[in-house]
Amino acid sequence: MVGRRWAVGLLACVLLLAGCGEKAHAAARAPGLEVAGSAAGEGEGVLAWTRPLVLGDSEAPHTVVAPDGDVLVAATYREPLDLGGGPLPFNHVSNAPHLVVARFSPEGTLRWAHGLIPGEDTPRAHVGGLAVDAEGRVWLGGVSAGFTLDSRALPTGPFIARLSARGALERVRGFEGDGALTVNALAPDGGGVVLVGDFNGRRNFGDDVRQSPPGQRSAFVVSLDADGKTRWSRAWTAGKEGLVTARAVTVDVFGGVYIAGAYAGAVCFGGPALVTVRQRTPFALKLTPEGTHAWSRDWRGAEGTANAVAVGPDRVFVAGNFSGRFYFKGKPHTSDNAHGFVAALDGAGKERWARSFAATATALATDDAGQLTLAGSHDGGLDLGGGGAPAGLYVARLHPEDGASLWVRTFTSPSAPLARTVGVDIGGHAVVAGALARVHPEGTPYPRPQDGFLLRLRP
Repeated sequence: MVGRRWAVGLLACVLLLAGCGEKAHAAARAPGLEVAGSAAGEGEGVLAWTRPLVLGDSEAPHTVVAPDGDVLVAATYREPLDLGGGPLPFNHVSNAPHLVVARFSPEGTLRWAHGLIPGEDTPRAHVGGLAVDAEGRVWLGGVSAGFTLDSRALPTGPFIARLSARGALERVRGFEGDGALTVNALAPDGGGVVLVGDFNGRRNFGDDVRQSPPGQRSAFVVSLDADGKTRWSRAWTAGKEGLVTARAVTVDVFGGVYIAGAYAGAVCFGGPALVTVRQRTPFALKLTPEGTHAWSRDWRGAEGTANAVAVGPDRVFVAGNFSGRFYFKGKPHTSDNAHGFVAALDGAGKERWARSFAATATALATDDAGQLTLAGSHDGGLDLGGGGAPAGLYVARLHPEDGASLWVRTFTSPSAPLARTVGVDIGGHAVVAGALARVHPEGTPYPRPQDGFLLRLRP
């Protein structure tokens, strides 16, 4: 296959890391990515290692950093795949995506990988989220094509599964109903997990049957205990011809649940109604540990989506993309195209600071020092402090008190990159998972083929 030969050829190369006053570092290159430079001094944001994931699917992989520093990855794949432990199971006849869950050491060495073959020939398979709970167990959510792991079948359709630290399937459940349901993100909550997404039709979330009006998409959040049983769920619907989608979720040390996404029309999360005339407007909200509304707000005047949310000491950080204009602490933020933004709120939802810039903002994480790590892509006009870098991927570390750039690392590529998720370990290393569109997609029987990658950067 042309795309696969292209990827394998690139992976045989090595690159020389170059930056402002940095020493040289050599590492294997992720498919099509080359380091472009950094706005920081020696050592900050330097690439520690990369891992290619030649997936071929139209979705980018998810990653999460475990408490011990290990890196978990979950993704769908449509081509034969070997992550270093031997070829993973693959059905050459099926057109459905396969599923891989893998664990790497902090140094990038593969510990284990499980490849799951689809049981049905459907394009609906999807990885919606990945999390590690306080006990080190792995939670995986998404849409199953009848996958089987350890001789146990994941129910076809929406699912949530709990795996052991070694990847053995321990718990699995589905959400019965009709219509489409998409899991968009997971977050650990003690020994359990919280998941968010959107749906239409009717769904039984375990404590109640939720219904979305005909032709509409509604947002949902479900809190599960360690056994996968529902603690509580909530669903939100917009007015006529509206929509609500929950794209990201995180949980603070006190059990407060923070959700970010977008809505159109009018929606009430439990406080004053939010109303927009835009096709979709970013929002964020907080729920108590019991699922009661604490506060909610939107970025009125902006058209776009809040893609990521993270929490630090008395801080809530929201990142997303927008066009139009919104005001934050009385300051206007304007974009004619899809620019990125990062906004900081305090624990009560009050405005602290915001930055907008000529790049997308798709992934966000905090560390024990409260610093932010942000990832996205840009078209060459990056104004986060990375200088005149060519178009590609960026990773930036920001100060939590004002959003100032501490360092920025940029990567070039011959095709459009996507940063899907970012995680930070206890030592401050950032791990980014994403994908690059195939330069030569011809000959593939599936749409929009991409090749995935992992990056690990030094603090």
